[in-house]
This record gives sequence, structure tokens and C-alpha cells, in this order.
Amino acid sequence: MGKTIIFVVDKRLEIMNVDEKMDFIQSQLHQADESLINQLYETLRKEAVLKAKLISRAQKSENDIRDGKVFSRVEIEFFLP
Repeated sequence: MGKTIIFVVDKRLEIMNVDEKMDFIQSQLHQADESLINQLYETLRKEAVLKAKLISRAQKSENDIRDGKVFSRVEIEFFLP
């Protein structure tokens, strides 16, 4: 069974500046489960890859529409079994 990641927001983080937040996070890392950090990193990496693919597909679709590379509904229905 997979692990569930639960983020508990510390109210102190809301009033810290960026440097203070980075120091706080680093001070807490020694308590973290490395496999959980790796899982989180992999999830974020996969999301970035998926986002790039979706943007690329959307751009290709926009280019195809602009270039007139489209099918009408009748043409699509003709090719369906």
C-alpha cells in the first residue's frame, strides 16, 4: 500500500520571509523519510513532463487548425466503423 503525503502548514511560515522559510525547511529535513521525499520529487517531475507534453500537443493542434489540417464531422463519421 502506498504512503500518503500530508502537509501540515505551520502558521509560522505565513509570516517568514523566503530566507527564513528555507532555513526552517532545512532544519526539518533531518526528520524526513528520504523515500517519501524521492516519491514527492518523482511526482513533481512527472507533472512537469506531462505539462510540457500537453503544451506541445496544444501548440501542434493550434498549428494544424491554423494550417487547415482539420476534418469535418462528416469526414470523421465516414471513417468510423
